Amino acid sequence: MLIDLHVHSYLSRDCPLDPKAVLARAESFGLDGVAFTETNTQDGCDELFDLQRSTKLKVFVGLELATDKGQYLCFFEKPERAPEPVQLWGSNREKAWSADECLPKLKGLGAAIVAARPYDKEFGNPANDYVKSLKLLSAIEVYNPKVRAGANELALEAADALELPGVAGSDARTSLDEIGYAATLFKKAVGSQAELVKALQGRDYVPVQLGTLPHLRRPGEAKQEEQQRKKKKRRWPR
Repeated sequence: MLIDLHVHSYLSRDCPLDPKAVLARAESFGLDGVAFTETNTQDGCDELFDLQRSTKLKVFVGLELATDKGQYLCFFEKPERAPEPVQLWGSNREKAWSADECLPKLKGLGAAIVAARPYDKEFGNPANDYVKSLKLLSAIEVYNPKVRAGANELALEAADALELPGVAGSDARTSLDEIGYAATLFKKAVGSQAELVKALQGRDYVPVQLGTLPHLRRPGEAKQEEQQRKKKKRRWPR
């Protein structure tokens, strides 16, 4: 079962995407489900779940929490009952929320937590190697088509070091054209929000690249290729 675990809609700030159009686009690419992970909120989850009536795809809801040490996809069994981050920690306009404070709290509330694009330098506060110190993650996003290949490779190596499974998601935010390049393959059917959380807390899934974007290499492969290139001597024509 192919699910895009990282998609935004107009419920996220500065995102124009209509969730109905997102689902139609995802269905055209053969996906089986979409998880809407709005930035710092699950407000509007009822609207998203209502879309289940008009689509063959499974609709899931999470949130993408932006902290002082990275971004994290958080999934609750009942998102409509989960407190909003702003209710827990107040406004983050002047100071980013503390990952050290937020993540254990959300884990205690039953969330499955996935580190998203941890080595993406385009994000103001990337997690970088901080992610390797976390013992509460369910998985790491090891393929995001919107970040540089090197950042994906580092995320894959972090997942390997922590012995965690990897996921993939499109991170669609600005255009419907961003959908259809990444998904997570769950080896068993995921029929509900509760089943998604349980599945993420397990290990029976793998990241999948779709389309014609570059091949996702194995942990350490990029470094090995670079070392091999350095060993080769350049031969100039006579």
